[in-house]
Amino acid sequence: MKSRWILILSVLILVSLACQLPGVSSEPEATEGPDLTMTAMFAELLITPHTPTWTPIVPTDTLAPTATLPPMITDTPLPPTLTATQTLVPPTYTATRPAPSNTPAPSVRTVASITATYLGVAPDINGRLGEWNLTEYAVTAVVYGVNLWDNADDLSARVMAGWDSQNLYLGVEVIDEDYEQNTGGSNLFKGDSLEVLLDTNLTTDFGNSTLSADDFQLGISPGSPLPGEDPEAYLWYPASIAGVRDQVEIGAVRTDDGYNVEVAIPWSVFEMTPQAGTHYGFAFSISDNDIDGGVAQQSMISNVWTRQLTNPTTWGDLLLYRP
Repeated sequence: MKSRWILILSVLILVSLACQLPGVSSEPEATEGPDLTMTAMFAELLITPHTPTWTPIVPTDTLAPTATLPPMITDTPLPPTLTATQTLVPPTYTATRPAPSNTPAPSVRTVASITATYLGVAPDINGRLGEWNLTEYAVTAVVYGVNLWDNADDLSARVMAGWDSQNLYLGVEVIDEDYEQNTGGSNLFKGDSLEVLLDTNLTTDFGNSTLSADDFQLGISPGSPLPGEDPEAYLWYPASIAGVRDQVEIGAVRTDDGYNVEVAIPWSVFEMTPQAGTHYGFAFSISDNDIDGGVAQQSMISNVWTRQLTNPTTWGDLLLYRP
């Protein structure tokens, strides 16, 4: 214990002596508290966040390109039928005008033709055909009521045609088992009767499929109730001049298998003047009625199998021939 105190005492003496050495101030430095510089440093570290400063590294070496790429080419799709070297050229059309033709328009119906021969002497219109020595044309095409037509004995015929400056002449031999004509006037077609269709001017309306003012429909009754008794003629078309035609001369007689008819039709009925060598539209037909005491058109036969009443282009041909 004494040794510790001796040691402390010795240290104090040495300190006291040291304070009196030259160059050593014996006055203590004034202190005002803790070291503020260190406090401020710690405060700055604790309060102000440290923002590191980054210095960008600027590369000093320039990288050389490894390859030079060609510019990108975008292909534009072409139409399927073209290649890149093709050029669309619009088609060239050359208008071709038909060459003028000197060929006249057709003026002859070719379906069926009848030649009317010029007669120097007019026949007697009495129903007797002995004086006729002309070409006979068959009238056998069933153009209406085929389901009511039995055979040639039921209805068939032959027709001859002549002409002069005054009249068109027809001589007709009809085979008909049962003659029935029980009416007249505009209804005479509802019994055994004849019909003449005539187109008087083919040149101007050859292709016209409808009736016009130069188309005529004339009906002829051989007689009622029997052939030769009160025969008559009736014009149906043109409708504007329709009516009975008393100027038509008719002669008819009954035969064993039918009846015969002679007709003289003035050209004035058709409002025309005949010209030799001229073709006209023409169809000759016969209506049949087999109902006892009845009034009906049951069937019709014609020399023109294409015959349609209201379409003149379906009619045949009539040639006026003069030797």
